[in-house]
Amino acid sequence: MIPSKYTFRTKEIQLNIPREGTHKYLIESTNFINYSGEIRCSHKKEVSFSIQYNEDQPYVRFVQIEIENDSFKFSDGSFAMQDIIKRTASVYKKLNLRVSYQGAIVAIDNIEELQGNWNEVKMYFRSKYKGNQVQRFILKTDAILNSEEETIKDISLYHNFGGLIKSMYQKYSSDSCSSTSQCLSTKYGKITTNEDVLLQSAKETEDIQLQLQSHYPKNKEYVSVNGTYNFKGILESWLQRAVISSIEKYGRQEYHNTVSIIQL
Repeated sequence: MIPSKYTFRTKEIQLNIPREGTHKYLIESTNFINYSGEIRCSHKKEVSFSIQYNEDQPYVRFVQIEIENDSFKFSDGSFAMQDIIKRTASVYKKLNLRVSYQGAIVAIDNIEELQGNWNEVKMYFRSKYKGNQVQRFILKTDAILNSEEETIKDISLYHNFGGLIKSMYQKYSSDSCSSTSQCLSTKYGKITTNEDVLLQSAKETEDIQLQLQSHYPKNKEYVSVNGTYNFKGILESWLQRAVISSIEKYGRQEYHNTVSIIQL
């Protein structure tokens, strides 16, 4: 056997959800809000992200998210459309969540507060805007906010908070993929896709980088997602930054969506 001068070493790392602490993040996203008109919404928000730990519930973290600064930019669209998007997003200005030790949202402690926020916004829409499109939007949002499960799915979309709160706290290896799931918003509604996650690097400074990708569906791909996640720390793995991009392909038409997250 010819000796090899190359040495290949498998790296392994265990990400652990933080127990307690507060960090601020800047989340910037660009996504389509109207496919037929090819109208995009660029949304920038600064958020305070706090985690608390209760010894009586060791496998759960209590997470609070508060939006501190919020701005929108639209590629096109009427004033009514832009106003509706902005005011609906304000429903999630404060979230009290229970998150599993792997990072998945399992409950919303202030769901009644969110429903109250939506009822106020809904009354405003009904007093100011008329037409079937607005009524369909109200009914669709009612169905989301009246169900905790559907609200969790909505919060977990990448352009909301799905990049910041994600079930990524598990063991990773540099020579095999781990798996997580993600809810995505597409031209034809919400879908759930499986994502493969691979450890890219783990340095002595405890900098950890993960690469994720997914395709949906497996047999005829029309949605693809690629992302890079960087964490700091092993015993408590705080997210430092992330960049996620997705492409929807329908024939010759492509729609690109992006999300970036930076710890401030």
